[in-house]
Amino acid sequence: MKMFRQILKYSFAVLIVFSTIFSSSALTLDEARELYKAGKYKEAAPVFKAQLKRRPNDGSLNHWYGVCLFHEKKYNEAEKYLKIGAKRKVLESPHYLADMYMAQSRLEDAISSYEEYTAALSKAKKQIPDSIGKAIARARRAKLMLQYVERVQIIDSLIVDADSFFKYFKMSPESGRIGTNETLGIDIPENTIGYIPQRGDNVFFGYPLEGKGYELCTKNKLIEGKWSDIIPLPNGVNTEQDEAYPFFLNDGVTLYFASNGEGSIGGYDIFITRLNLENNTYLKPENVGMPFNSIYNDYMMAIDEMLNIGWFVSDREQIPGKVTIYLFIPNESKQTYNIDEIKTDIKSLALIRSIRESWPENADYTDSLQQLDNIKEPQKETRPDFIFAICNGIHYTKLDQFVSLEARNLYVKSKELRKNIIQIETKLSELRSQYTKSKGTTLKRLSSEIQNLESQLLTLYPQPENYENQARKIELDNLQKEHR
Repeated sequence: MKMFRQILKYSFAVLIVFSTIFSSSALTLDEARELYKAGKYKEAAPVFKAQLKRRPNDGSLNHWYGVCLFHEKKYNEAEKYLKIGAKRKVLESPHYLADMYMAQSRLEDAISSYEEYTAALSKAKKQIPDSIGKAIARARRAKLMLQYVERVQIIDSLIVDADSFFKYFKMSPESGRIGTNETLGIDIPENTIGYIPQRGDNVFFGYPLEGKGYELCTKNKLIEGKWSDIIPLPNGVNTEQDEAYPFFLNDGVTLYFASNGEGSIGGYDIFITRLNLENNTYLKPENVGMPFNSIYNDYMMAIDEMLNIGWFVSDREQIPGKVTIYLFIPNESKQTYNIDEIKTDIKSLALIRSIRESWPENADYTDSLQQLDNIKEPQKETRPDFIFAICNGIHYTKLDQFVSLEARNLYVKSKELRKNIIQIETKLSELRSQYTKSKGTTLKRLSSEIQNLESQLLTLYPQPENYENQARKIELDNLQKEHR
């Protein structure tokens, strides 16, 4: 009986081994290529790997397997196979090599491989995509930037959820607040981050435009706690790409923001600009450089001038769903490393591979970090839902204060109409912007849509006030009846 159990156990183990071998080899090369084309690189990779044992010098197999490893971010393994693909004149291998080198911040290798790729495309009489020219420009900018890495003290770092990073910006009240529409209590788009200065009389945020991207906008606080329509920031900051994550210093004119447009070396880069008060336009934005920016997404720089501490966010660690918040000591003026004098690899300092490498000898940041711990969470203001004047001395701030259900419903309808008017005005503003850049049939279509929306607005504009007046009259009548 014991021997039978051993035989059974052995047979079961052999069965598992053979089933594993069979399952991995069940896919044909053609099937693996279809998976590859569908972007299912992890499933296709074992087949290519097995085939390479038989045909190690096959250019296509090396390329396919290298691309699979590239998409799994196994860059060190991928390099060997992509190099063979490039040597065997597989057209796309230099392209993937270049992207891989960029991901590793091997900038000279990236430039060389991109140029090899463009040469191969030219030889094959194929069009060179604009994206490749832009990639080469980014790599060259990053290479130049590497020579002027700012000497800044990174005092701490936190890996946090990307969706709620703003909760960890513990700034003094004088520096304002950063958050979402929910945490700030202001009607801004749900998928954006806003900044409110200390005065609380305006909010700045990236606004998503249909068919474009994000542009920096503001809303101003009006009387009775209402807010203005969305207003784009003055000329100088918004481009055809994305601009978001704004923050102003206490002077009210120095603006930090993130952009993935011209001048960026990766996704979002952090830029600085200043408002020219004479003509109400912004000066040409400047990239703040390394170590703040990388080939990945870097954004939301904020500086607390009271505590002399700054923050910025980066996804350079490439952890899904997570970002790193870096805390640093702001410099009064920019100071860069002298590459000839430092012992540490400048690339390591630029990429912030170790925050301790940025510390001067005997540095102690205990007091600075303790200041952050001592900041109490700001008390949320109790804001009224609305302010509706019934008559002198009687103001409603909640719907349950209405005595008359009919008056309450009329007031709710007036609020819904005002919200609808704002939505139409926003849409109209977008269409007018598109109209100025359009031609032919598109111009005619937009003209018709604009006229239609303008007609709707003319009809809607008087309605909210009419409903409010009706609500006010009915509510007053009911209040008088109660006091008779």
